[in-house]
Amino acid sequence: MTLKTFKPGGIHLHDKKHFAQHLPIEIMPEPSTVTIPLVQHIGIPAKALVAKGDHVLMGQVIGEAQGNFSVPVHASVSGEVEEIKPFPHPSGVMTEAIRIRSDGKSEWHPDMGKEGKKASLYSKEDTLNIIKNAGIVGMGGATFPSHIKLSPPEDRPCDVLIINGAECEPYLTCDHRLMLEKTDTLLEGIFILSNLLNIEKIFIGIEANKKDAIALLEKKVQSLEKKNKPLIIPLKEKYPQGAEKSLIQAITKRVVPVAKLPFDVGVIVHNIATVIATAEAVQLGKPLVERVLTVTGDLIQQPKNLLVRIGTSIGEVIEYCGGCKTDPQKVILGGPMMGLTARSLDTPVAKGVSGILLLSETSIPTESSCIRCGKCIEHCPAGLMPVRIHELSLRSEYEKAKNYHPLSCIECGVCSYQCPAKIHLLLHIRDIKAEINKRSKK
Repeated sequence: MTLKTFKPGGIHLHDKKHFAQHLPIEIMPEPSTVTIPLVQHIGIPAKALVAKGDHVLMGQVIGEAQGNFSVPVHASVSGEVEEIKPFPHPSGVMTEAIRIRSDGKSEWHPDMGKEGKKASLYSKEDTLNIIKNAGIVGMGGATFPSHIKLSPPEDRPCDVLIINGAECEPYLTCDHRLMLEKTDTLLEGIFILSNLLNIEKIFIGIEANKKDAIALLEKKVQSLEKKNKPLIIPLKEKYPQGAEKSLIQAITKRVVPVAKLPFDVGVIVHNIATVIATAEAVQLGKPLVERVLTVTGDLIQQPKNLLVRIGTSIGEVIEYCGGCKTDPQKVILGGPMMGLTARSLDTPVAKGVSGILLLSETSIPTESSCIRCGKCIEHCPAGLMPVRIHELSLRSEYEKAKNYHPLSCIECGVCSYQCPAKIHLLLHIRDIKAEINKRSKK
């Protein structure tokens, strides 16, 4: 296979996918309670529509979208609302959430879970509304509302649709399993998106360590009786191959400029899980109330790829997987490079949680002084100067830092990983990004 990749920067990581890549997706039993955050998307949090003591049905809207960049939140079980208050959130802070005690019936709301019409019978506006009302967001971790991404400005038409099957983060295998087990639904979702966007150039980018997924999709695509068949693109195993801008450059050779978005170069990128959720929303009337994630690492007794209800506590998920061999030093939500450390086992699974990673060797190294080696600059896939941004962050020189484009950082963690002085460069860059955004809002 001819393998494509991006330049410059990036690193090769041991993928550590052997823990779970051959394990089929299991359905985790319904939990006794779910805690559903009202913040599961970028933008304004949803507004609670229920009160303590209310009886809700599965798929019922319990959080109303606030503004265009917001999406509704749905009940993932049927049962009674126990309380509405701040709970631990995957981001590490406390945010408003709705706790529901399940009645064990999984009774669907009458407006949800019904088989819809064929996608071709919906207008573009109807399709976008279905996607928005189903609460579909980017499930690779970014949680960007899908209806916004699928509505590029009229003056910037898109001619390329890229389906992101890279899954370049070590350990994670949920998208790999979805490509193998939900192949037909994935292809249906791809054609829903291509018809919606009127795009005929479709690429599915998959890293070469998923040879079975590449072979299966190539076989399925060849059997399709369609003109705009997706082209399967094998990718070099290189981190962060799955980052949007890196993936676009690897497949199309188009470069997204600093402070610009993919549609500025005529491209839209969608994650595997998001495409499947879109197909289920349009064809089955199913809102986003569950997701597949990987439970993995060297300390979990039984690694698994699990279909889990949104709002299930990560502690319950770990317990379902047999618990830990010994106490983990860290529990990471997502992959080891871009994931966030869970502050509590009561933290619920949210739409953007692609994995629960339990590791024994995650002690935080001691920082030392920068030795001016330039490795963070050499390997940065965004072409930034992480060490310079870090220095300006320490001096609180936020205006000067803007000249080094910290907002273009994709937060892949390559700079911190490569730094021989063990400086937590990404943490400092995240801090300066937050401060610049805070000041711009003021």
